[in-house]
Amino acid sequence: MSDTEIVASDSVASPARLIDPLVFNIAILVVSSICTTLMCLFGTATNIVNILLFRKQGYRDGVNVTLTALAVSDLGAVIFELVYSTIWNPYILEADLEVSKMAIKYITGYCHEYFTRVSSVITAFAALERCLCVTRPLKVKAMITTKVAIAVNLSIFILYCGYFFPQFYTMDFAWTFLPERNRTVYVVLFTSRNDSMFPISLYFTDMLFPYCTFLMLISCSAILYVKLKSKAKWRRLVSGSGERLSQVATKERKSGLLFMSVSLMCVVFLLPAYLLFTAIIFIKSMALNGYLSDISFLISAFTGLLKTANSSFTILIYYNLSTKYRLEFQKLIEKLKSVVKMRQAETSETQNISSRSLK
Repeated sequence: MSDTEIVASDSVASPARLIDPLVFNIAILVVSSICTTLMCLFGTATNIVNILLFRKQGYRDGVNVTLTALAVSDLGAVIFELVYSTIWNPYILEADLEVSKMAIKYITGYCHEYFTRVSSVITAFAALERCLCVTRPLKVKAMITTKVAIAVNLSIFILYCGYFFPQFYTMDFAWTFLPERNRTVYVVLFTSRNDSMFPISLYFTDMLFPYCTFLMLISCSAILYVKLKSKAKWRRLVSGSGERLSQVATKERKSGLLFMSVSLMCVVFLLPAYLLFTAIIFIKSMALNGYLSDISFLISAFTGLLKTANSSFTILIYYNLSTKYRLEFQKLIEKLKSVVKMRQAETSETQNISSRSLK
């Protein structure tokens, strides 16, 4: 290990805390290890349901392709956050692990961030697509086909892999002997490359790209709102109470509302995390080894819960604003109920046969 490398593990990176350790540990346990873990389990189930239902609806246009891609990235985000929030439990002792908690946190944390950022970009693409459908309906339907939607969403997943480069380029992972624990542990090592890459990582991946995504989401939502409102007013003036035009307007309004809701939820739930990243850039004492680091960790626990909620609550929006989704969901529930009843009947029959044979 060279002189320019720093071992980063929970056992060696523990700056003095402003918050009482007991209060800090209980807060982390409740927010991260309990609430976030439960939210992750809920999000895993809901995103699997989303994938199944969108697949059932088919991919006749690009919308379901994009929403399926969003469900896949959300599923990846909640799975990695589940591991991260579990290992963040302050009562899982570092001494009990062969791999340092910090190493697990970095790997799962960056993977979670990757999927979260991919989700936000896919949401921005979906909002842009819906925005163009309202403003230029004929051109967009011919331009954004199923194949184009697949290509765009796949490109987002692939191109955003570049997010990992500045993160893992600055560190190595190795088995290192720690004298204070008298054992060899798998730890993360920060190299001298960290000094040159860290500013790039912060300013571009944690500020420029996320804020540009949020700007696009807010802009598309605002345009959608204005256009839908003006179209609804125009239809009322032209058609009066025409039933067909009224149905078209309702369908268009619900579709626009769905994408606006998903976009605004993304901004509201993810923005606090990036505001924290921005604060860490300008307030050095909030960084990993700063004297305000415990406050950063505590805020990070809450923002982690919000990010997980963003990846989990889309099912509520789809159910309330999409008639097709709601019907498919109800069919799935009925199918599950019939399977449960069938299993119960089989179990009951088996028990009756067993009781007769005993007699």
